[in-house]
Amino acid sequence: MVSIAILFGYNGSNFAGLERAKGDKSIESILLSALATLTGKSAGTDSVTMINISRAATTEEGEHAARQVLSVEIVDENIKVPSVDAMNAILPASIKVFKIVNPTGEGFSARRSCETRTYEYLIPSYAFLAPQAEAGYDYVHETVSKEDLDNMYPDADPEVDRSGEGSLFTTLKRLGRSRSRNGRSASRGRSAGRNSVILDSNPTTPTTERPSFFSSLRRKSLQRTDQESIDQLIPTTDSIVESVNQDASPQFFDPIPLPSRNVDQLRNYRMTEEQLDMIRTIVAIYRGTHNWHNYVPGADPDDQRCFMRIINIESGSPEIHSGMEWIRIKIQSKALARFQFRRMMALLILVIRTNTPRSLIANSFGVGKIEIPDAPASGLIFHQPGYALYNQNVAPEFAINFDDEKSKVEGFRKTEVHERVFLEEREELHFEQWLKEIDRHSFLYKYYLNSRGLIGVQNAFIRQGAVEENMYNIR
Repeated sequence: MVSIAILFGYNGSNFAGLERAKGDKSIESILLSALATLTGKSAGTDSVTMINISRAATTEEGEHAARQVLSVEIVDENIKVPSVDAMNAILPASIKVFKIVNPTGEGFSARRSCETRTYEYLIPSYAFLAPQAEAGYDYVHETVSKEDLDNMYPDADPEVDRSGEGSLFTTLKRLGRSRSRNGRSASRGRSAGRNSVILDSNPTTPTTERPSFFSSLRRKSLQRTDQESIDQLIPTTDSIVESVNQDASPQFFDPIPLPSRNVDQLRNYRMTEEQLDMIRTIVAIYRGTHNWHNYVPGADPDDQRCFMRIINIESGSPEIHSGMEWIRIKIQSKALARFQFRRMMALLILVIRTNTPRSLIANSFGVGKIEIPDAPASGLIFHQPGYALYNQNVAPEFAINFDDEKSKVEGFRKTEVHERVFLEEREELHFEQWLKEIDRHSFLYKYYLNSRGLIGVQNAFIRQGAVEENMYNIR
């Protein structure tokens, strides 16, 4: 029995996902086929048996990995483990092996031995543009100062790495008190400070003023007493799941026709300082231990497996690539459920672009159920697995890390992952396609994307016979 670990990376744009179960077009199938071909030749056999296959983290169709680890046991002690160069010679350019560790330590499993997993998500700035008026979201044009925002969210500091052990209810009460205390002073606005334009249904008419995304923090409907704000923000069955002045009887709609937005203005859009501040605020709210049932497909609020800790999450500064502005968000956790990170990014985008109160983020950890669409797969990159404890117990030459291959890893990540993501988005505008489908079906989301940030009754449905695409599978 020969136990090995393959350290590699890939661009997943043209693959069905990582795992072999997804078919011959999966990354794992191609990688293991190359391994079997080379080891079979070395042993003079056409059949190679591999068992206990494990990967550090799985990725879905269209998702990428800068650093991935796969462990496997080959049931033949006579085989010769191929070299990195031999593997790369028969692999496509979008899959690259960096290192092969042979043998691995006793009991090593790429999944079970992994202590932390770090992902990053790339978002083009135009994704935060306000939706077109025809979509019918509640959108109020008001402003709030950075000073007031800091007072409203005193713990939402993106520079501080907290353990996440604090009480969610304590935080919510503090938010409620801060909202009431600062409600009157929220009219003190500040300019965007960055070059931006509005895109409306007339794509040839830009304007120099941009409605602030902070406005939802001081709507008149939320100017209540301390106790009313606290009662509204604490996630209980009575306060979170309410009708939001909505008729509970079923209502049926056709998809909303929307005009196309100007492509050049989308590509040239630059986010405002307010938008950047709110990205960092929401990212900080995500940090810690929460009930992520709304972000895990098919999960229930009382499923204890959904209580997961986000060790750290942070957003960077805007970057320009291929003429477009991007924001990069990184997250680290012991484990994430499938689609969880993409749904976190989807709700962040939807809350900011529709000016929904940020209290919805906290409410999403309560008992109310919401259907969050998956953000485009093209933006997700599995950044790095962590094996610090395992590496402490093995010789340096058998450690599972990418330190010795750093230049190769960074070169591959830049050329085959990041640059291809940037160029593909510039040409295809995946995020615009995704957002347009959501806006065409805005009636399916307005029960939580509303002016109060509360989760209402989902009673809106697509009219039977209406043409409908499955927006959740859009890449």
